[in-house]
Amino acid sequence: MVSRTQRTPFGEWWWTVDKLTLAALGALMLAGVVLSLAASPPVATRLGLDPFYFVDRQILYLIPTVAILLGVSFLTPRQIRRVSLIIFLVSLVLVAVTPYFGAEIKGARRWLIIFGVNIQPSEFLKPAFVVLIAWLFGESAKRTDMPANALSLLLLLLVVTLLVIEPDFGQTMLVVLVWSALFFMAGMRVNWVFGIAGAAAFGLTVAYF
Repeated sequence: MVSRTQRTPFGEWWWTVDKLTLAALGALMLAGVVLSLAASPPVATRLGLDPFYFVDRQILYLIPTVAILLGVSFLTPRQIRRVSLIIFLVSLVLVAVTPYFGAEIKGARRWLIIFGVNIQPSEFLKPAFVVLIAWLFGESAKRTDMPANALSLLLLLLVVTLLVIEPDFGQTMLVVLVWSALFFMAGMRVNWVFGIAGAAAFGLTVAYF
């Protein structure tokens, strides 16, 4: 057992980390491996691969995932915001170039091949976007001189525009819904939330057809 008086990085992490969330994430990872064991061998065999090909890949990707997860949990809120800003800017550039250099799959360009690895930049963009938006909404309540709400709306429009160009309507709807939920939890009026969500749904419908 780690003592509360032990002022080491691990000691401070142990008494401040959300253990329930950490356990839930671990359970989800374990469930993913179990489901992969149950469902993927017939698919791998049909494709002429080793029966546990997809299981091995699942476990292989989990190793760096767990390392990154634990590493990020040691960061302070300020460090997380800075890392999120860097990831957001890099991912934004990658999402912007994906329609021009990405591989076309079923009429959409959402994936880039970087150093032989298929990467979907929007998957990195989403968590960074959520952290930045949450910070902006938090700042809007503390600093009235900062146009945080306007900046968050501009970021939303920018991200949505790039995702629609790919096109990726599923990711777009997810981003809009998360932004609306954060907007509501920040204390904004519910009619603004539904109004923006309705406008986004209308825009997506028009873009789809």
